[in-house]
Amino acid sequence: MQTGFKGFIFDMDGLLIDSERAVLQCWEMIGKENNLAGIHEFALSVIGQNSEATNNRFIELYGNDLPVELFRKQTRDRFKQMLEQGRIELKPYAMDILKALKSKGYKVALASSTSRASVEYEMDVLGTLPYLDVLVCGDEVTRSKPDPEIFILAASKLGVEPGLCCGFEDSYNGIKACKAAGLYTVMVPDILPSNEETDRLADLIVPDLGKAMDYLGLN
Repeated sequence: MQTGFKGFIFDMDGLLIDSERAVLQCWEMIGKENNLAGIHEFALSVIGQNSEATNNRFIELYGNDLPVELFRKQTRDRFKQMLEQGRIELKPYAMDILKALKSKGYKVALASSTSRASVEYEMDVLGTLPYLDVLVCGDEVTRSKPDPEIFILAASKLGVEPGLCCGFEDSYNGIKACKAAGLYTVMVPDILPSNEETDRLADLIVPDLGKAMDYLGLN
């Protein structure tokens, strides 16, 4: 069991929200409708990156035949529809760990590559906003994950040194960012399994947030 943490910082997509498969599905549907080859592989490659970095990669690959702003709007609209239909839910034990941290008086932040407007909307719909003290979002940093900027900023906003924070991630880019920021790094794999690099970087790899609670003594 690890002790001594003062702050906890969570990624959102694929970690708190079971959204990565839904996002992938939306991208594939819109990509197919617009004859974009290789959209599945592209979507997997940008997991954990913010909109600016993703958009730049999209333009590099597909040019301007389909404006990236239109593509992203179509995928966001499809995702929002799924969320409102109740087809996107929290990951197992997500609410449990947030409630446990709140009840024990820990400071909790979200460090998501998604835009603030989307983060606030999704967290509100799924009922987690009251358990988050700080939100740091992808449109509020200048460098995308795997750069550690977002985690360093989240720790700063919590008023806690990064070395006293525990960070939770599911993506390769997120694990790199979290570890580079100096946090104790917990990987909870989602679509992508841990690989040789994340095996080396992560301090703890668990199958779900419930196992993380057990290890961290939060039950």
